[in-house]
Amino acid sequence: MRRAILQQLRCPRCRRGGLMPEHDTDVLAFGPLHCPECHASFPVTEGVADLVQESASTHLAQRGMEQRLIARSYERYVRPALQRALAAPPLDRDSEYLLYRSLLGNPEAPILDLGTGTGLFARRLAREPELPPVVGLDVSRAMLEESVAQAREAGVRVDFLRAEAPYLPFRDGSLGAVLLAHSLHFIADIGRLLLEVGRVLRPGGRFVASTWLPPGRATAFVQRQAGLHPREEEELRDALSAVGLVGFARLRLPPLLVVKAEKPVR
Repeated sequence: MRRAILQQLRCPRCRRGGLMPEHDTDVLAFGPLHCPECHASFPVTEGVADLVQESASTHLAQRGMEQRLIARSYERYVRPALQRALAAPPLDRDSEYLLYRSLLGNPEAPILDLGTGTGLFARRLAREPELPPVVGLDVSRAMLEESVAQAREAGVRVDFLRAEAPYLPFRDGSLGAVLLAHSLHFIADIGRLLLEVGRVLRPGGRFVASTWLPPGRATAFVQRQAGLHPREEEELRDALSAVGLVGFARLRLPPLLVVKAEKPVR
């Protein structure tokens, strides 16, 4: 994990102190991070900081993402199969990435790929030399193991964190953009997440997210039981406005919904 990302972290236990390595270093591959305020300690293994103390996620969808077989086959088989099942026709990867990239604008501080999974879009962002550092965050150990392997194979630098939304372990105003691609429906408490997004974004920083539009009533019940929370455009517009994010824009590609908002410049 690079110094530029370490300097932006905030303790997930006390939510006051920063997180410091034992020794000053440009890149931290192994060793604990300590909070000087509450004295909590968090391990770093192969450059991935584990900031989850006790995961609250027990729903079916998240348990599936913890399976190594799912993680290893996610990009090649699982994700395309889900897209074919839900979208007609599905966006190809290049088109989907270009859509997100155009909405993110020109961030001037680190970019957070929230719910990064195997790091598919984090790697694409990291390949663009004019962009600031990219950090991928996910709660699944299996997905993060795969994301590290994929980034290493691709020869790109992405910093990865294990943490659990809705809390975001970053200092106030530390991020230039937050991308939440195909993961918004995993978030139960959307209001709390967006409060955190508004807190960690710099003025002018953008939030870009995609999700599936709600299905019929019977299917919606099944999805809720699995821990999925698809939302309508109006609900997302109101939630973004409630936390002070402005410039709402959306693109509907049913059943895909993509939204964008930004933190106002004061």
